[in-house]
Amino acid sequence: VNEVPSGSDVAAESTTEKPCCYASAIRAMGRGADARLFGAAVTAPPLNDIVQLSLAARASADDAPMDPRAKTAKARLRDLATSEPGTGVADRNALERCANVATSAPFFLCGRDVLRRAAAEKQRRIERDWRDRGLGLHSTRVDDSLPPMDHEKMRRLGWALVGVGVAAAAYHLAPRSKRALRTTLRRVDYTAIALASMAASDAYGDAVGARAARASVVPRRGSTIVRLHRVVTDATVAASVKFPLLVSAAHCALSEVAFYRGARGEGCNDDRLRAAAWRKHAACAGAAGFFFVAEEVWPDFPLLHAAWHVTGAAAMRTGTTCAFGEHVPASPG
Repeated sequence: VNEVPSGSDVAAESTTEKPCCYASAIRAMGRGADARLFGAAVTAPPLNDIVQLSLAARASADDAPMDPRAKTAKARLRDLATSEPGTGVADRNALERCANVATSAPFFLCGRDVLRRAAAEKQRRIERDWRDRGLGLHSTRVDDSLPPMDHEKMRRLGWALVGVGVAAAAYHLAPRSKRALRTTLRRVDYTAIALASMAASDAYGDAVGARAARASVVPRRGSTIVRLHRVVTDATVAASVKFPLLVSAAHCALSEVAFYRGARGEGCNDDRLRAAAWRKHAACAGAAGFFFVAEEVWPDFPLLHAAWHVTGAAAMRTGTTCAFGEHVPASPG
């Protein structure tokens, strides 16, 4: 049996032996070995393992999604250019959320307008076919001054614009706390815009080409230019999911060419209407581009995203007038 030390001996141990005991125990635990502290066995993992676990935890915290508002404007624009939209800086309060959802409605209106034009064009084509076959079932007021256009491409454009409105509303209704959901819905929104821009360049280019073909302004349908346009359109379908912004920019440029050519009134009688629509379209498109960039540069400025919705929809509506002309309902059969 160990002899119980006296009070002075206890005090001496507390001042001299305890530090040595603690130091030796810490050194032993740092090497991953067992240590004895006041007669009790103490086992601890190696100090290196503790440090590695701490660094791994810090790295996982750094990899967590960052608030887009905490990034710089240059970083946000770079993410958009590299097709990493993230959660976006919109919908920071109830007012902005309501405004962004409400301003998604003009895309539905643009889609409905194009769908009505497609239905009227389909009816005119059927009436022309009946008349050419001598069936006697066509309307006596078939307007041959309007060039025949592909109503299927127009219909695809109309439904694509409706899809843009649906995707935009779904994204803005998603709560900001659901970061993964908002990131997915924003990518879906950008993909819907890319697909709509592809449908727009196809439909508008076909409409302007059909009208100009009557005036012998553009090459025939089987020409190299037309085949190249088809190859580009087919190649960008697969890229619309991975690079939606780049696809949208490329096809918007093609649509702008169609709008400009349509505003010149090649082979049509409403050239003044188309020229006026093109001037409005140029103003709306410029404003839409400004608001799109301004939202990333000044994320705290209110209602920039809603302004982009309104000006973008207005640019589509006026561009439709440039390419398709004034909406003329088909005559009742």
